[in-house]
Amino acid sequence: MSEVTEKYDGLTRIIHWSSALLLIGLFVSGWIMVDLDYYSPWYQTLPQWHQLIGLLVMFLWVLKLFRLKRSTQLAALSSHSRTEVLLARCVKVLFYVLVFIITLSGYFFSTGGDDVVILFESLKLPQLLTLSSQQIDTMAWLHEYLAYALMVLAGLHALAAIKHHTLDRDHTLKRML
Repeated sequence: MSEVTEKYDGLTRIIHWSSALLLIGLFVSGWIMVDLDYYSPWYQTLPQWHQLIGLLVMFLWVLKLFRLKRSTQLAALSSHSRTEVLLARCVKVLFYVLVFIITLSGYFFSTGGDDVVILFESLKLPQLLTLSSQQIDTMAWLHEYLAYALMVLAGLHALAAIKHHTLDRDHTLKRML
């Protein structure tokens, strides 16, 4: 298959774009949640949606990891420099590390305390660790600030795709569309 027509498979593209939308939605909902007061109609509901979607993202990224091992990865385009290829690999690894830490820290700070977490009166999240209040605060801090880092990385990733499409006029972006 030529570079021009070679695309990522459908499932990879679905996971990529749904992950992007879900992660942006999680970031926005997290940003909104910190300013909600007790009397807001979203005070109880938005955190539950945030946690449920966070679990979905965790599932999607575990699926991505399994697919990495089992599926053939597309080679870099011949027009890409070694630096671009190395940067792309580093960004990919950083995405995995950040999403992994963000989802785990969110899970642990939600479930690590004394309160039982039940989403929408039906889904009980198991408490995998019992954490001190200081550890819960650390998990919350990690969750928040690594989410900012993830959004910066996602913005740079999007800018790189746009650069490849508009300036380099290569097929980097078209492979994922």
